[in-house]
Amino acid sequence: MTFTKSLMLGVAAAALLSTSAQAADLLMPANQIYDSALFDFEGFYVGGTAGLGAFPGPGGSGMIGVVVGTNFAVTDAILAGVEFQGDALWNGGGFYGFNALFLGKLGGYITDDLLVYGTAGAGWVANTPSYGLGAGVEMAIADQFSVRGEAMATGSWGGGFNGGKISAGLLWHLD
Repeated sequence: MTFTKSLMLGVAAAALLSTSAQAADLLMPANQIYDSALFDFEGFYVGGTAGLGAFPGPGGSGMIGVVVGTNFAVTDAILAGVEFQGDALWNGGGFYGFNALFLGKLGGYITDDLLVYGTAGAGWVANTPSYGLGAGVEMAIADQFSVRGEAMATGSWGGGFNGGKISAGLLWHLD
């Protein structure tokens, strides 16, 4: 063998060995899991709210309350859920009543961490059997926390809308 042939054979062997080393670097683990960039609004959540309301009888009042609910995905962009809202009501004379609403929710993602939703349900508003219809927006602020604002029209059973409430809250998502 001449020197040129030996050199070419050495270069070819080096090229083959380096190519197989690069191919080994392309292997990936078989159990990789897709991780979405969307905030996970799915699952159980609890939180606190505060707001203002105007109801027949007592008139304007302040509210402080709790929220408990759960959401589930209908599609990648749409969520549905159920929720309980309980509020203590007070005015210039002190505590005078409560709101307790059981609601259904349907909403959709606007951005990765912003959700808009509509809500409807029934319960008691200012101690009177009532219904509610509203809308809200919820925004993620940390890994498991979100803030929200909501407006709801309320009415006594058998009649039209005769009151309303607006509230803001902080929610903890337990997922």
